[in-house]
Amino acid sequence: MKLTGTAKPLLLTGLVVLFGAGLLQCSRGNSESPMPWTRTLADAKSKAANGNKLIIADIYTDWCGWCKEMDVKTWAHPSVIQESDKYVFLKLNAETEDDGIAIQKQFGISSYPMVMLLDSKGEEFDRLEGYLPAEQFLEKLKSTVADPNALGNLKAQAAKEPDNLDLVFKLGKKLFGRYDFEGAQTRFERIIEQDPGNKAQLVDSALFYLALCQASREQTDRALATIDHLRKTYPESKFVANSYLLSAEILVRLGKKDAARTRLENFLKTYPDHQLVDQAKKILADL
Repeated sequence: MKLTGTAKPLLLTGLVVLFGAGLLQCSRGNSESPMPWTRTLADAKSKAANGNKLIIADIYTDWCGWCKEMDVKTWAHPSVIQESDKYVFLKLNAETEDDGIAIQKQFGISSYPMVMLLDSKGEEFDRLEGYLPAEQFLEKLKSTVADPNALGNLKAQAAKEPDNLDLVFKLGKKLFGRYDFEGAQTRFERIIEQDPGNKAQLVDSALFYLALCQASREQTDRALATIDHLRKTYPESKFVANSYLLSAEILVRLGKKDAARTRLENFLKTYPDHQLVDQAKKILADL
């Protein structure tokens, strides 16, 4: 999944939120560190493939005080170092190293400390956000690896059960929340294609999330068409109200302010008690 400069979710403070982390001075990546760090993604993937291991990637920045705290309280802790037999540990600077910069962009990392759990292909298994001292880190790592809802486990299960649309939908939402709009879009499209009769009662939800993915990928015409299809085919869906607001923002971005204003006014008139009323009023006031 590649996250481009223009690919970002719409209505970040509204729809996406509704539907979808010490300042000790120490050296980063010191050669004397007791943790056997790998310093390139290629080396980490090679080691992970040979041992069928997950990669634990410490993605840090020089200005992150809590990252420095983790160097002392987490990565240097004997109980964490012992895990180097089970995992491949990778340390990358998100701002100065090519691999770190690439991972930061690929996975939309915006807060630190960030520990990415990657498979041997470099794809995300899941992530551990924020400062975690040694004991908490080990507990969270263990629970995440075993969690059936972890991204990597969802992918594996969905691959085993391709006709389980509930699972496909759950995976699509997980990918959407991780800014993998392309991967999420593929899952929502599959639901729509495989269940034209909406037997699983997921198609209206899938249509809305599909429109969000399309809009986030700048596929604006397709997003508007998907929204119109949702409103015409499933007029009673709870997602129709949200689609009004989404379509209005897309029209604003296209410079079609009159059309956007009409949709916003209809939204406020039809759904006066909706939880996104304030968001609609703000967009309308800015026109």
